[in-house]
Amino acid sequence: MKLCAQILFAAAVLVGVTFAQDTEQPVKALILPGESFLVQDRPAFILWPEKEKRREPQPWIMYAPTLPAYPDSHEQWMHQQFVDAGIAVAGIDAGEAYGSPDGQRLMTALYDELTQNRGFSGKPCLLGRSRGGLWVSSWAIRHMDKVAGLAGIYPVFDLTTYPGVDRAAAAYKLSAAELRASIADHNPIAGTQKLATSGLPVFIIHGDVDQVVPLKQNSAALQEQYIKASRQELIDLVVPQGQGHNFWTGFFRCQNLVNFSIRKAREGAGLSSDSKQLPQIPDGAVMYRDVEYSRVGDRVLTLDLFRPKAAMKPLPVVLWVHGGGWKDGSKDRCPAAWLAENGYAVASLNYRLTDEAIWPAQIDDCRSAIRWLRSNAQQFQLNPDAVGVWGGSAGGHLASLLGTRSAPDEESVSSRVQAVCDWYGPTDLLTMPPNVVGNGRTAEDVRNSNGARLLGSAVPDVPELARQASSLHQVSPDDCPFLIMHGELDPGVPLDQSRRLHEQLTASGVSSTFVIVPGAGHGGKEFRTPEVLEQVRNFFDRHLKKQPDPGPRP
Repeated sequence: MKLCAQILFAAAVLVGVTFAQDTEQPVKALILPGESFLVQDRPAFILWPEKEKRREPQPWIMYAPTLPAYPDSHEQWMHQQFVDAGIAVAGIDAGEAYGSPDGQRLMTALYDELTQNRGFSGKPCLLGRSRGGLWVSSWAIRHMDKVAGLAGIYPVFDLTTYPGVDRAAAAYKLSAAELRASIADHNPIAGTQKLATSGLPVFIIHGDVDQVVPLKQNSAALQEQYIKASRQELIDLVVPQGQGHNFWTGFFRCQNLVNFSIRKAREGAGLSSDSKQLPQIPDGAVMYRDVEYSRVGDRVLTLDLFRPKAAMKPLPVVLWVHGGGWKDGSKDRCPAAWLAENGYAVASLNYRLTDEAIWPAQIDDCRSAIRWLRSNAQQFQLNPDAVGVWGGSAGGHLASLLGTRSAPDEESVSSRVQAVCDWYGPTDLLTMPPNVVGNGRTAEDVRNSNGARLLGSAVPDVPELARQASSLHQVSPDDCPFLIMHGELDPGVPLDQSRRLHEQLTASGVSSTFVIVPGAGHGGKEFRTPEVLEQVRNFFDRHLKKQPDPGPRP
C-alpha cells in the first residue's frame, strides 16, 4: 500500500498535480508543472524546469508571498520564462507574515530543505511582489551571504505604509504600541542600507501613482539608500507612469525583470549569466514582452513593446513588421528596438503566417496591432496621434500597404499611420519575378511562389486580389509620408519595385523619399550603417515628432 502511494505521488508530480505524501491530499494548486510539499507543516512548492534543463546545483528563485492564491495566473507568463531558462521557482506559505521573525524562519527552513536535501544552489535570487517585498527584504537583510539578487513588483519595504503597524503587530507577536516602539528593529526599510553597502543587485518595477504601496516610501526609498552608498549602478528602478497597485500587463511581462532574475539565479549557482540567450534590450529601455494585442479564435497574437525607462510623457510609436516571405520570421530580435534610445516607443508584432492563414489575414493583424496601440496608449504612455510603421522585405510590403490601403470603414479605432519606412518590400505582386512565368520559371514554380502562398492562388490567376495586396495600386493623395530604401544590388526584390512606388506616390502629391543603398543586396550590413539608420531616425523625427529636417550632414 505504501509503495502504491509513492507511485501515485511521483506520477502526480510529473503532471503538475501534487499531494502530501502522507495524506494523498492536494498541498497546493500550482500554475505550472511542479511539486508541492510540506516544510514544518506549511505548504511549500517548486516550479520545476524540464529535466533536461535542470542543473547541479540548481539555480532558483525564492518567491514571495506564497499564499493559497499566490503565485497566481497574472504571474504565469513570468514564471514560465524562468523555468524555460532552467530556473526553478520555490516558496513557502508563511501566512500573513509581513516579514516577521516567524516568516523569516519558515523561509530559512525552505532554503535549508532545498539547499541541503535537493541540490539547490546556496544563493537564489529573491522575488517579492507587493507584501512579498517585506518577506524577501527582511530575509535578505539577515542572510546577505545567501542572496544573489533582489527583484520586486511594487514591493513593500516599509511596513508602516502597508499593512500598517496595527495590522502587522499580531504577525510580530507584539501589541501595536510595542511594534511602534521597536519599529526600527523590525521594519525592513530601516535596514536596507545593508543591502546597498553590501552591493546586492536590485531590480524593481513600481508604478508612480501606487496608493497601496507608495513608491516614495518604498522602492524610491530603497533606491535612495543605494545612492547614499554610492552604489546606484546596482539598483534598477522602472517607474511606469500612471500605474498603481494593479494587474497591469506591463508589471508581469517586464522582460528586464525576467532577464535580471535569470542572470542572478544563474550567477548564484556559479553559472555564467548566459545573456546572449536572453532577449536583448537596448540600454536605457524597458521591454514588455509577449503582450496580447488580438485573438483570432484560439490563436493569441502578441507583440513586444520597447520604451525608454526615463520617459515622463507619451511617446511617438513605431511598429516594426518583420519579413520572411510571409511564411517565416517573428517579432523576436527586433532591429528597430534601438529607436527606444532615441525617444520612441517601438512595437514588434507577430502576425499570422501563410501556413495558417492567407491574405488578408496579415494586413488585418497589422491593423489590429495599430488599433491596440492606440487603445492602450494611456496605459503604456504612447502618443496615439503619432504612429509610424517600418518593415523589411515582406514586412516592408505590409508597411507600405498600411500607408496606402484604405482602412476598413467599420473600425471604431483608426488603424491609419502617420509615416511609413519601407525597406526593399515588394510593391506590385503582379510583376514580382517569382510570380511571372519566364526566365526559367515554370507555371508550377509560380503556383508555389511565396506570393501564391500569400494569396492562396497563383498570382496571375487572381489579378484583382493581387492589386488589392500591392501598395503600388493603392496609392491616393491622402497617403502619409514615405521613406523607401532599397539595396542597389537586391537579387530578391527588384529595385524597380521601390522606384515605381516612389514615382506613383510623388505623382499623387504624397511626400516620398527614395534612397538607393550603394552595394547593398536584400538587406544586410549596408542597412545597419550609422548613415542609413540616421536617415530613418530623421524621417520619423520629422513626421512623428514634427522636428525640422536637419538636412545632409557636412
